[in-house]
Formats: sequence, C-alpha cells, structure tokens
Amino acid sequence: MTDALIEKLASDLTPVPARAMERRLLMALLTGLALSVVLVVVLVGMVMGRPFGGAFGGSMFWIKLAYTLAFGLIGVATAPALSRPDGRIMWPLVGAAILVLAALGAGGMLWMRADFPMPMLMGATALVCPWLILVVSLPLLGVLIVAMRRFAPRSPAMAGFAAGLLSGGFGAAVYALYCAETGMLFMALWYSLGIALTAGLGALLGQRLLRW
Repeated sequence: MTDALIEKLASDLTPVPARAMERRLLMALLTGLALSVVLVVVLVGMVMGRPFGGAFGGSMFWIKLAYTLAFGLIGVATAPALSRPDGRIMWPLVGAAILVLAALGAGGMLWMRADFPMPMLMGATALVCPWLILVVSLPLLGVLIVAMRRFAPRSPAMAGFAAGLLSGGFGAAVYALYCAETGMLFMALWYSLGIALTAGLGALLGQRLLRW
C-alpha cells in the first residue's frame, strides 16, 4: 500500500525548470525596481520639488551610487541561497557589515580632519533621508516578498532580511539620483540606516509571510 501510494504521488510530480527561482526573483526585482523609480520620481521629484541628479557628476554621487548598489548586489547574491530549505550563507552579510564599517571609518576620518563640521554629519536632510529610502524601497520589497512566498526558506526571517537588504540597496541607489548631499559621513550614517530599516522590515515580513 505504501509503495503504491508513493508511486502515485511521484507520478503527479512535474519537473521544475532550471533556475526557476532565480528567474522569478529577477522578474520581481525588475518589476519592483520600476515601481520604485516611479515612486521616487513622484514623491521626491514632484511632491518635494527636488531636481533629478542633485549631485550628478560629482565624486560623491558615484560613491553613493556604488555604495548603495553594493548592498543591492549583496542581496542578489544572498536571497536565492537563503530562500532554500538548506540555505546557509553568511559571507555576503559579513561583507555588508564590513562595507558599513569601512564607510563609517572613511567618513569619520574626513569629518575629524575638517574639525567636526555639523553639515558633513547632518546635511540638510538627515531627519528624512532614512525614511525616504525606506519608502522608496517598499514597492521592491513588497514584490520580492510576494515572489518568495512560493519558496521554502530554512529561515523565513533571514530570507526576508536578504530581500530587505536587496530592496534597501537598490532603493537607496534610486533615491541617490535625487539626493544632493555630498558628505561621506552623511552617506555612511543615514543611507546605511535607511538600508538597515528596510532590511529589518524585510526580516519582520519574512518571519510572518515566508513560513511554510
């Protein structure tokens, strides 16, 4: 009876296409990123009246873009692995922590050499920057969480954290297109906080919505 039941269950199985998870995540990334771009254009460009490319062309513009995209790419590397039942991967998360510490160290040295000027630390938007990054990242995070509900992560919270890190990184990169702040320490503190808030929200959503 048991053998017959197993054979019947196995006969109904359909093979999963190769890289199906990665393709699903890629489609979610592209869809969510497009929504985040639209949101930042409407929210920051139209509602708040900021010009596109507030610091475009300057060295800090490219540093901010590289910094934020690095977190997004770390999330891209981490999310598929942590979305599997046997998913165990830590080096990308360690790499993200090292990246934050390196940015804080470089920003702190520049701040001390300039005799601790507050504009380098707070800029003009410190109180809203992390929250705007979180808001801009929400469409991407939402689409990723919906896509990942069909997966079976070993740790739903860690899978959600990876989705949040991915979303926060790319969301911050989109926001950087409008941000006119040029301080290294500003970026290290407030951009990192915005990305961390998104990653934390992803972990909370993952814990609740990615259980299987």
